[in-house]
Amino acid sequence: MKAYYYFLFRIYELYKDKMKESDRMALSSTIAVSTTIISVNLITVYIAANYFGLISIVTNKSLIIIFMVIIGFINFYFFIRRREYLNFNFKKDRKGGILIVAFIILTFALTFSVVQINRTRIFKERKDDVFKASRKESLEGKIRKWFE
Repeated sequence: MKAYYYFLFRIYELYKDKMKESDRMALSSTIAVSTTIISVNLITVYIAANYFGLISIVTNKSLIIIFMVIIGFINFYFFIRRREYLNFNFKKDRKGGILIVAFIILTFALTFSVVQINRTRIFKERKDDVFKASRKESLEGKIRKWFE
Protein backbone atom coordinates (compact mmCIF):
# COMPACT_ATOMS: atom_id res chain seq x y z
CA MET A 1 0.00 0.00 0.00
CA LYS A 2 2.91 2.30 0.73
CA ALA A 3 4.09 1.92 -2.87
CA TYR A 4 0.71 3.08 -4.15
CA TYR A 5 0.77 6.04 -1.77
CA TYR A 6 4.22 6.91 -3.10
CA PHE A 7 2.83 6.70 -6.62
CA LEU A 8 0.00 9.09 -5.67
CA PHE A 9 2.48 11.40 -3.94
CA ARG A 10 4.68 11.62 -7.02
CA ILE A 11 1.74 12.35 -9.31
CA TYR A 12 0.41 14.99 -6.92
CA GLU A 13 3.80 16.64 -6.57
CA LEU A 14 4.34 16.61 -10.33
CA TYR A 15 1.17 18.56 -10.92
CA LYS A 16 1.66 20.79 -7.87
CA ASP A 17 5.31 21.74 -8.44
CA LYS A 18 6.10 21.28 -12.12
CA MET A 19 2.74 22.16 -13.65
CA LYS A 20 2.07 24.91 -11.07
CA GLU A 21 -1.51 23.79 -10.50
CA SER A 22 -3.56 24.78 -7.50
CA ASP A 23 -4.16 22.26 -4.74
CA ARG A 24 -7.62 21.37 -6.04
CA MET A 25 -6.43 20.99 -9.65
CA ALA A 26 -3.44 18.88 -8.57
CA LEU A 27 -5.85 16.67 -6.64
CA SER A 28 -8.08 16.31 -9.71
CA SER A 29 -5.08 15.49 -11.88
CA THR A 30 -3.95 12.88 -9.36
CA ILE A 31 -7.38 11.27 -9.46
CA ALA A 32 -7.43 11.24 -13.27
CA VAL A 33 -3.92 9.86 -13.79
CA SER A 34 -4.05 7.23 -11.05
CA THR A 35 -7.50 6.07 -12.14
CA THR A 36 -6.32 5.77 -15.72
CA ILE A 37 -3.29 3.68 -14.71
CA ILE A 38 -5.39 1.41 -12.46
CA SER A 39 -8.05 1.00 -15.15
CA VAL A 40 -5.49 0.16 -17.81
CA ASN A 41 -3.98 -2.49 -15.52
CA LEU A 42 -7.39 -4.01 -14.73
CA ILE A 43 -8.41 -3.99 -18.39
CA THR A 44 -5.14 -5.74 -19.24
CA VAL A 45 -5.94 -8.47 -16.72
CA TYR A 46 -9.46 -8.68 -18.17
CA ILE A 47 -8.15 -9.08 -21.72
CA ALA A 48 -5.64 -11.71 -20.59
CA ALA A 49 -8.49 -13.63 -18.91
CA ASN A 50 -10.41 -13.43 -22.18
CA TYR A 51 -7.40 -14.79 -24.06
CA PHE A 52 -7.40 -17.88 -21.86
CA GLY A 53 -11.16 -18.28 -22.33
CA LEU A 54 -12.10 -17.57 -18.72
CA ILE A 55 -14.52 -14.77 -19.58
CA SER A 56 -16.08 -13.28 -22.68
CA ILE A 57 -15.09 -9.88 -23.98
CA VAL A 58 -17.35 -6.85 -23.58
CA THR A 59 -17.56 -4.78 -26.76
CA ASN A 60 -19.76 -2.01 -25.36
CA LYS A 61 -17.61 1.10 -24.87
CA SER A 62 -20.12 2.60 -22.47
CA LEU A 63 -19.57 -0.24 -20.01
CA ILE A 64 -15.81 0.35 -20.08
CA ILE A 65 -16.30 4.06 -19.38
CA ILE A 66 -18.73 3.30 -16.55
CA PHE A 67 -16.15 0.84 -15.16
CA MET A 68 -13.47 3.54 -15.24
CA VAL A 69 -15.76 6.04 -13.50
CA ILE A 70 -16.52 3.51 -10.75
CA ILE A 71 -12.79 2.83 -10.33
CA GLY A 72 -12.28 6.60 -10.09
CA PHE A 73 -14.84 6.93 -7.31
CA ILE A 74 -13.35 3.99 -5.40
CA ASN A 75 -9.86 5.40 -5.88
CA PHE A 76 -10.93 8.81 -4.63
CA TYR A 77 -12.99 7.58 -1.71
CA PHE A 78 -10.49 5.09 -0.27
CA PHE A 79 -7.10 6.52 -1.19
CA ILE A 80 -7.07 10.12 -2.34
CA ARG A 81 -9.81 11.84 -0.33
CA ARG A 82 -7.98 11.71 3.02
CA ARG A 83 -4.62 12.63 1.45
CA GLU A 84 -2.75 10.07 3.50
CA TYR A 85 -0.08 9.92 0.82
CA LEU A 86 1.04 13.39 1.93
CA ASN A 87 1.51 12.27 5.55
CA PHE A 88 4.24 9.71 4.86
CA ASN A 89 6.96 12.36 4.46
CA PHE A 90 8.03 10.94 1.11
CA LYS A 91 10.99 12.56 -0.57
CA LYS A 92 11.17 13.24 -4.27
CA ASP A 93 14.30 11.45 -5.40
CA ARG A 94 15.66 10.33 -8.74
CA LYS A 95 15.33 6.61 -7.99
CA GLY A 96 11.64 6.91 -7.14
CA GLY A 97 10.99 8.96 -10.26
CA ILE A 98 12.71 6.37 -12.43
CA LEU A 99 10.67 3.60 -10.80
CA ILE A 100 7.40 5.45 -11.42
CA VAL A 101 8.27 6.13 -15.06
CA ALA A 102 9.38 2.50 -15.51
CA PHE A 103 6.11 1.30 -13.96
CA ILE A 104 4.06 3.44 -16.35
CA ILE A 105 6.08 2.30 -19.37
CA LEU A 106 5.81 -1.34 -18.27
CA THR A 107 2.06 -0.95 -17.76
CA PHE A 108 1.46 0.33 -21.27
CA ALA A 109 3.95 -2.07 -22.89
CA LEU A 110 2.27 -5.03 -21.20
CA THR A 111 -1.15 -3.73 -22.19
CA PHE A 112 -0.19 -3.36 -25.85
CA SER A 113 1.44 -6.81 -25.85
CA VAL A 114 -1.60 -8.54 -24.34
CA VAL A 115 -3.97 -6.69 -26.67
CA GLN A 116 -1.89 -7.61 -29.72
CA ILE A 117 -1.77 -11.29 -28.72
CA ASN A 118 -5.52 -11.34 -28.12
CA ARG A 119 -6.18 -9.50 -31.39
CA THR A 120 -4.13 -12.06 -33.31
CA ARG A 121 -6.17 -14.88 -31.75
CA ILE A 122 -9.47 -13.17 -32.57
CA PHE A 123 -8.46 -12.56 -36.20
CA LYS A 124 -7.38 -16.20 -36.53
CA GLU A 125 -10.72 -17.38 -35.14
CA ARG A 126 -12.61 -15.11 -37.53
CA LYS A 127 -10.58 -16.33 -40.46
CA ASP A 128 -11.31 -19.95 -39.52
CA ASP A 129 -15.01 -19.15 -39.18
CA VAL A 130 -15.11 -17.49 -42.59
CA PHE A 131 -13.29 -20.46 -44.11
CA LYS A 132 -15.75 -22.89 -42.54
CA ALA A 133 -18.72 -20.78 -43.62
CA SER A 134 -17.47 -20.64 -47.20
CA ARG A 135 -17.25 -24.44 -47.32
CA LYS A 136 -21.00 -24.88 -46.80
CA GLU A 137 -22.83 -26.72 -49.51
CA SER A 138 -24.73 -24.49 -51.90
CA LEU A 139 -28.39 -24.77 -52.75
CA GLU A 140 -27.46 -25.82 -56.28
CA GLY A 141 -25.39 -28.70 -54.90
CA LYS A 142 -28.30 -29.85 -52.77
CA ILE A 143 -30.70 -29.79 -55.75
CA ARG A 144 -28.28 -31.83 -57.88
CA LYS A 145 -28.15 -34.46 -55.14
CA TRP A 146 -31.96 -34.76 -55.26
CA PHE A 147 -31.88 -35.70 -58.92
CA GLU A 148 -29.07 -38.23 -58.64
